Amino acid sequence: MSLLELRDVSYRYPESQEVSIEHVDLTVDAHALTVIVGPSGVGKSTLLNLIAGYTTPLNGQVLMNQQRVQGPSWQRGIVFQDMALYPWLTVAQNICFGPKMRGLAATTYEPLLTELLTETGLLAFQDQPVYELSGGLKQRVALARACINQPPLLMLDESFSALDNYTRNEMHQLLLNLWRRLENSIIAITHDIDEAIFLGQRILVINGKPGTVAAMLDNPYFNQDVTTGLGTDYVAFRQKLLGLIEQTN
Repeated sequence: MSLLELRDVSYRYPESQEVSIEHVDLTVDAHALTVIVGPSGVGKSTLLNLIAGYTTPLNGQVLMNQQRVQGPSWQRGIVFQDMALYPWLTVAQNICFGPKMRGLAATTYEPLLTELLTETGLLAFQDQPVYELSGGLKQRVALARACINQPPLLMLDESFSALDNYTRNEMHQLLLNLWRRLENSIIAITHDIDEAIFLGQRILVINGKPGTVAAMLDNPYFNQDVTTGLGTDYVAFRQKLLGLIEQTN
């Protein structure tokens, strides 16, 4: 049984007559890692907002575990590019914010907090205010904050785009480690083709006005370090992706 299904989903912003995305179908299995790529303005973030339950489709259905998504839920965590952290709270307080708001007892999430602080390299910073941290450390806090709820589905909206290459590579490995540990599903949006190829078991390409699905590709280079030698097959796969992104409806 699939974890998530989008069936013929379309969306138009209330203040506009322009349709943002149209006739989008998507299936995400449990413990799958899906990356969405496409030009700016084709509705990639809109798609995440629909899956998160922040907005409602104009047409079609968004289903999670065969149940219609009707609003936000801890079961669908999301990490934004701007992180949306609370700067006046400490690292640990930021991470624990979600479980506390859900009314969970501290004993239910404190063991996972310690594990996440350790795995993300934040243990030494747990009592430090977030505003004192670097961008890379803040992104680690945002990721840990989403993971402590143990959502079956975690979404990332250009979450690593503002980081330098070295820090971004560290975050890639951290994300994959957490994904294997928590055994959840991940949907990530990126504009970086090489990031998409490294992180995505499957890569969904959206383009056009309105945004529609151009392709869904199985990725033979998932979690492979190709920087030491880019073979002709990899280059051809990368060029195929670029060509699909550049297509217009």
